[in-house]
Formats: sequence, C-alpha cells, structure tokens
Amino acid sequence: MNFEKSFLSSKNLDDKAVVLRVDYNVPLEGETLLDDERLVRSIPTIEYILSKTNNLKILSHLGRPEEGEVIASEFTLAPIAKRLSELLDKEVTLVKSLEELKESKNLCMLENIRSFEGEKNNEDELSVALSQLGDIFIMDAFGTAHRKQASTFGIVNYIEEACFGLLIEEEIDALKKIVISPEKPLLGIIGGSKISTKINVIESLTNHCDWLIVGGALANTCYAAQGKNIGKSLFEPSYLEVAKKIIEHPQIVIPTFVVTSNGSEAREKSVNELSDEDVILDVGQQSVEAFSQYIDEANTIVWNGPLGKFEDDRFSKGTEGIAKKVAESNAMTIIGGGETLAAFSKIKMMDSVDYASTGGGAFLEYIELGSLPSLEIINQKNLGA
Repeated sequence: MNFEKSFLSSKNLDDKAVVLRVDYNVPLEGETLLDDERLVRSIPTIEYILSKTNNLKILSHLGRPEEGEVIASEFTLAPIAKRLSELLDKEVTLVKSLEELKESKNLCMLENIRSFEGEKNNEDELSVALSQLGDIFIMDAFGTAHRKQASTFGIVNYIEEACFGLLIEEEIDALKKIVISPEKPLLGIIGGSKISTKINVIESLTNHCDWLIVGGALANTCYAAQGKNIGKSLFEPSYLEVAKKIIEHPQIVIPTFVVTSNGSEAREKSVNELSDEDVILDVGQQSVEAFSQYIDEANTIVWNGPLGKFEDDRFSKGTEGIAKKVAESNAMTIIGGGETLAAFSKIKMMDSVDYASTGGGAFLEYIELGSLPSLEIINQKNLGA
C-alpha cells in the first residue's frame, strides 16, 4: 500500500486549525506517569505542527471511562497535559468541552475523548462535531489506528483534509521491513497469554517468517494439543484444535524446557516431566540456549509478547535471556505491544532494539493485513477514492 500522499509533508498547515489524534493511554500512579514514552514519541509531530500554526487541538484517550458521565479522577488527562507542557516547554491547556476547544486558537487538549457520547461506536454526531474543530485532521495515534471510532475514523469522513503524523510514518516504515521487504532470514517471537487473540497474526507470520518461536501461555495450549500434561498451567481448551494446526507448521518452534512453580518453588523442567500440580510460568534456560541458533542466523527479528510472567523476577529470566541474545545479534529488531515494551523496559534493554512500536493490537493487525482502518480511510481520502 502506497501511503505517500497521506504523509504530513504533503500538506500545507500554514495558519490552519489542526486537530491531532494521539495515543496517550499511558500507565499512571495517582497523578504520576509511570511511562511517558508515548508522549515523547509524539513530540516531533507536535513541534512540526507548531512551527506552522499555533492553533492545535489535541485529542487522546486514557483507559475506559463510561461515555457521557463525569470523568473519574483516574481517567482525567490533567497529569498528561501537565507532563506534555513540560516536554514541550509550552503550556498545554486542558479543556472539558468541544465548545471550549472549538473557540480556542492556541495549544489545547480535550479531556478524555472516550468520555464523550458516541466515540466508541463511531457515531456520526460526534464525528461531525470533531470535524468542525479544525481545517485538517492529523492521525498520529498508531496504537488505536485499528479501531473504527469517531476520533480515529469517523472524523475523516467530514473534515476537509486528513493525513498521518510523523510517528505513524515511522511505524509504517518499520513494519514494511517485516511485511513487504524483510531481510531474510526472518525470525518471529510471539508470547503472551492467549492464542485466541493472536491466532491470525501467528498464521500471517508463518507466511513471512523462516522460524516462529511461540512462547508464554500461548505455548501451553500447544503442549496440551500435543497431549502433554501441563498441570495447572493457563491454557485455552477451546483452541486445542487450532493449536494442533499451529504446531504442524514446519516454521513453528516451541520451548522444550520451561520454568514451573509447584507452590513456592521454581524449577526448570522438560515439558515431558511435568506433574499435575505444576504451573508453567517461564521459558527454561535450556530453551533459551536452543533458540540462540535461530537468533544468530536471523537478519530480521520481530517480537510481540513476553515469554513468561515477567512481572515476577523469578519468572522473567526467559524473556531477559532471549532479549540479551537478541541484543548480541546483528539482526534488525522490531518489538511491539505494551507488555513487550514493559518487559524490555524492566530489564533495561530498550536501547538494544532498532524499533519499538507504540501499538499492541494495531502492531499485530498491521502485520496481519498490511494496513489498518484509520490509515486506509485517510489514504482513500487523499487518493480521491
């Protein structure tokens, strides 16, 4: 898909009113941001816009507030507006209504867009109201580009112009290296808890990858499909038939040694010697060493999902061990997904990757389909379709 006509550089922003959709859905503890990576990654787009016009209206969401109700303190964007002001060294005014935002001619942020009636269901009334805020819509929220909502999708139907921000251009360029022109051999690493949420991307990656390592609780369902005793480990019984087909792919590699917990004790075991009381919680060190051959030979690596319960130090060593092997390799590495980034951040390995995608579901859907709904509708608008 050629997106060049939808890039920011193709648009004239001089003195225009700009509506910018970003993804500031970040972890908070009270009023403190635990991770401001998504804010930092949006700064180049914001600074580019402000070099052309002062009239910038920012839309974002945080969590899942109830539409049409007074925003609870846990869902307010006030801490985010404050941190963004610090990053820009420029005041970002937080406003609560579309009327206030429409009247503003300066740098403003609307309170949590998901609290507005009609956002989730992409209702026309809200889409039209959002389109009346400015002359041009810039979509830079890659993490929500797979959702057809009023602030990511519906607005495009009614506003005069629309394009992508610089972050989305970055994301597209990085993901093309997987989907369109990967430097082979290509290694995929997929972790996380549920096959049900990743089955489509697993099938898609088998078309792109030379090898695909499947770990985390995803692998547990594969073990169960092989008839192995997985004790009390998390798995998806309704996906056993799907898992049987997955493990038949010649490219699929699953761990043969895992770390289990039987009460308080953590032990490495072969998947062939688990007891009824065992719970699989990590990839074993022998599997980490076995995976090294694929990492060493790969020229491109794409990784989504941790390989164990990384929040617990006892069960983070598998993810950490693979991350260190990846860091030592010469492959171009792209990681994506909130848990993946959190795992890399926890073990202080973010600097070891070539590109960290800000999307989770969007990252996987782009790999699967080669585009996303919000990108598609903007591109069609610019191509005159």
